[in-house]
Amino acid sequence: MKRDFRLYDQNMLDKEHFPVQVVFNMVSDERFIQIIEGISEGRGFGENFGACVFPDDLDEYDIATGGIFGGVEFGLHSGEEIVIDYETLYKYLQIICSSFMDDYPDKQETLNKLLNKYKQKYNIE
Repeated sequence: MKRDFRLYDQNMLDKEHFPVQVVFNMVSDERFIQIIEGISEGRGFGENFGACVFPDDLDEYDIATGGIFGGVEFGLHSGEEIVIDYETLYKYLQIICSSFMDDYPDKQETLNKLLNKYKQKYNIE
C-alpha cells in the first residue's frame, strides 16, 4: 500500500521543522528518486507550495541582498521558513527514504547510494 505522506508528525525532530514536512510530502513518487539525487549533490528543488534551497542554489542577487544562510532552507509560499543543518536533513532523508523503500523495495540500492553520497559530501558520521 502506497503512503500519502513520507513524513508524519511523529517523525518530526522539532515542531518548527513543519516546512520540511510539508515540502517533502509534496514530492510525488515519480519525482522522488530525482529529488533525492539532486539533494545528494547539494541541489534544492521546488514544489507547488514550497521549496528546499541549498546555499549553492543562490544567485548573485540573492547573495548581494543578504540571502546567505548556513545549512538548508525549507520555505513555504505562505512565508514560513526554516534553516536546518546538513545532519538534521540527513536524519529526515533516512526517514523518507526508508518509507519510500517500503513501498518500492527495488529502489533500495539506488537510495542507499544516494544517501551515502550525501553523507560523504557533508561529512556526516
